[in-house]
Amino acid sequence: MPLELSQKCVKCALCKSVCPTYPYIEEEGGFARGRLMLAEMLLKGEIPKTREAYKHLDQCAMCRRCEWVCPNGVEYKEIMVNVRDAQGKSFIKESGLKALDLLQSNVGRKTVKFLGKLMDKLPLEEVKVPFPTGAVKFMPKPDGKAFSLRGKTFKAQEEKGRLLFFTGCMIDAFYSKTGESVIKLMNRAGWTVIVPEDIKCCGAPHYYSGNKSAFEKLREHNLKEMNKYEYDAVVVACPTCGGALQEDYGIEKKVFDFSEIVHESQLSFKGEGEKTTFHVPCHSYSAMKVSEKVFYGVIQRVEGDELVKGEKDKSCCGFAGLFSITNPELSKNIQREKIEDVKKTGAQVVLTSCPGCVLNLRDGTKAHKTGQRVMHLADYLAERL
Repeated sequence: MPLELSQKCVKCALCKSVCPTYPYIEEEGGFARGRLMLAEMLLKGEIPKTREAYKHLDQCAMCRRCEWVCPNGVEYKEIMVNVRDAQGKSFIKESGLKALDLLQSNVGRKTVKFLGKLMDKLPLEEVKVPFPTGAVKFMPKPDGKAFSLRGKTFKAQEEKGRLLFFTGCMIDAFYSKTGESVIKLMNRAGWTVIVPEDIKCCGAPHYYSGNKSAFEKLREHNLKEMNKYEYDAVVVACPTCGGALQEDYGIEKKVFDFSEIVHESQLSFKGEGEKTTFHVPCHSYSAMKVSEKVFYGVIQRVEGDELVKGEKDKSCCGFAGLFSITNPELSKNIQREKIEDVKKTGAQVVLTSCPGCVLNLRDGTKAHKTGQRVMHLADYLAERL
């Protein structure tokens, strides 16, 4: 890694003001500036590769809010990826990444679908799951319709163009309805939707964890699969997937968050007289560079519903994939702050545009007993067309 990447940091500490972990760590290694200094010293060999040094790097949620406010354009993600790659493999992280790989294998897909059909009869949407790290989370049940969208083309009546829908692991395995909602919205907006047969994980969890070799294999596989189809652009309903495709895949086609296409369409919506609020996923603006005006513009189109903006609508929800498992207490603190904010709005429905955020917000609203429903924005809009 060129060390110039980290030396662009002018130590202004603006990143401290937006870092979700700093309020609960309150030391130099608890936000981007200190982590950048640690990364540079580790890569130069100026300090030993101790557990204490890497602990600070592992406590980063990789929300990339620091990049969002950085006046000097420091490429924080690339620095962290390289130093985590140099760190070597963590058993817990590698186990989580292997689980994602297994999920997208032929055996994994069949198993998830089988379990989903068995568990469809349970009245609960989520199941409380303990993890070896001490984390306990309400996790979504496997979906009985898991991977059912794969290898299909959904045609629009009056076709403007063709979109390749990169569904992502969460929608594939747990939130099939959200995938159907995206397709419904895109079709009604005039776009034919193609869902590839054999897309695997986008590789963002692997890349952010520093496993660059695993990411390269996934990227190579996915690009080969995507190149089998004729399409005009890519659409996603997960900003982490979208960020990886946009930044790290090197594809020439435009990558859209589904809400951007809805925003540009003439679609109208009829609400049910409910009060809603919206959580802006970190990677939607830090990785995909989608303005929150897009999300709010679409939600305000829903006639009859009232939108209430939270004071901390762009704060991290605390999920960040494996971060919530490897740093359970830190994750819970960040989550609590977010849940307190959405509770203050008095909204009946909490909306977001990331399936990982849906998972964590549902976990938080259940744990804190707010009584609020959490929905993916695609589901909310599709039901109100």
